[in-house]
Amino acid sequence: MPRALRAVPRATFEDLDAAIDARPPVDDRLVHSLPIAAIQPSRRNPRQSMDNIAELAESLRVHGLLQPIVVRRRGAGYELIAGHRRYEAARALEWSEIAAVVRDETDDQAYILTLVENMQRQDLEPKEEAAALEVLVREHGWSTRQVGEAIKRSHIYVSRRLRVFEDPVLAPLVLHTGLAVSTAEELLRASNPQIRQELAGQAAAANWTPADARRMVKLTKWNESFHGTTPAPRLAAHIRALRKELADLDPSVLSDLARRELAQLLQVGWRLTSKTR
Repeated sequence: MPRALRAVPRATFEDLDAAIDARPPVDDRLVHSLPIAAIQPSRRNPRQSMDNIAELAESLRVHGLLQPIVVRRRGAGYELIAGHRRYEAARALEWSEIAAVVRDETDDQAYILTLVENMQRQDLEPKEEAAALEVLVREHGWSTRQVGEAIKRSHIYVSRRLRVFEDPVLAPLVLHTGLAVSTAEELLRASNPQIRQELAGQAAAANWTPADARRMVKLTKWNESFHGTTPAPRLAAHIRALRKELADLDPSVLSDLARRELAQLLQVGWRLTSKTR
């Protein structure tokens, strides 16, 4: 004798809508229009400052959102993965909804996506960039080439930034004193730690550009080669190389610092040549 079938309640369209609301869809190929109130910023976002939100909000008001934000499902709502500034600008405009791509990511995957998205920006603070590199390279074992591909920069760029942030002399000046990272990269060329420290202090105090740092590192290398009993032919070759470089230099590109250093060099040259007369 067949068993009696258990009665199954009929599902209505209202039941289906309720189930979708309880477990929102995940589809990283489609853009959804999501309630901004249902989206929460990531607590692990490495970006500490949100500059120029008013300017971005004005751009959104005029042109609309050109690139959707990226979120992941968290309970009945969503957590922001990428697009924190766009999200804040939309909130400033009091938008009720925003275009978003929904990704199904773990905590670590979401954090890495947030790091990569932030590092692709040009205005990331050095402290934020250093922290992001530390996570990707040290904690997750990414190579400099992998990081470079992810943030659309060369592996040489990543390698130099790592060296700056790990240098005991340059790192504190970049992270706490305001020395530009690009200037610090040029100071890495000074192989002598004592000279590098002296140059770094001068660079931070005088706000050197990368070109200033490059010239000063080159000048110290010449000074090092001149120190002691440098053979006359070698000294003459260095002077000849410097003369040719200066002869081809456009005066308009010289900074005030470079002009002062050049004036001092001319004084030294005059003193040395006058003694032979």
